[in-house]
Formats: sequence, C-alpha cells, structure tokens
Amino acid sequence: MTDERLTGPWSDEILHPGSTESVDLVFRRDGSGWLYWASWSTEFAVSRFTWATPGELVLKFHRTLNGTWSIDNGVTRHDVESDEKEESVIELGYEIAPGEDPFGTPVTLLSLDRPLDEHLAGSRFARAGKPEPFSDPSAGAPRPDPSSRR
Repeated sequence: MTDERLTGPWSDEILHPGSTESVDLVFRRDGSGWLYWASWSTEFAVSRFTWATPGELVLKFHRTLNGTWSIDNGVTRHDVESDEKEESVIELGYEIAPGEDPFGTPVTLLSLDRPLDEHLAGSRFARAGKPEPFSDPSAGAPRPDPSSRR
C-alpha cells in the first residue's frame, strides 16, 4: 500500500526563502523519485530512489549524480560530473499536515522523523505545485566522456 498523499513535488525552499541551498523531494506514482539538492555556488546533486509506504516511508537510493548548474537565456542547465551507483535504504517516520510558510501562507507540510543528512537535506518540506508533470533535472544532462577517465 502506497500513501498517495506523498505523490508530487515537495520543497524546503518554501519554508526557508533566501537560503543559499534548497532541496526538492519528488515522489512519482510509479514508486520512483529523487532528491534534488542545489546551492547558490552552482553545485547540485540528484539522488534517485524508489519509495514505498508499508507503514514507514522507505527510500531505496540507487543512483547519485553530482555536477554544476548554470542559467542560459533563462533556462537552467545541468552538467553532470559524477554519476555513481548507490545502494542505501532509509526508513523514516513521516507526517503530512497543514502548516504555514514563514509569511503565514497556508501550506501542506511533510515532516520526517529525522533529517536526510546523508543527502544534505533536512526533515521538513512543503507541497510545491501540482503533482504532475515534473522531471528529474539531471535527466538528459551532459555527462563526462567515459574515455577521458584514467
């Protein structure tokens, strides 16, 4: 059984406007998802996972991509510098409840029972926009030439 309330994008940027870093969590209906961390320093990381909610929220991370982002003519571009297999499982308690952003605007909050420190993420996120469509920001991003590795 999957908790459909999780499906869609969540962001900590809504709760911490002006922060030098932000984290987005995306849960897709098909059980896939990703965590996107970005910094004003133009670094980013995407950690891809599968998810399920057999009581707790279980995240099975399987791939991590790192690199830099830039803005070109108003379009954000991601250049992947590292694409590594990852094998980790995190089980979390979670709660979805009404809340407010720092300006008093009502939001839906996702609170995890502990921060996702391994992935540079905290424990509180707000619902961000409509559930679909959304796409992994690193999908289709340029990758380093494997023949250049020594």
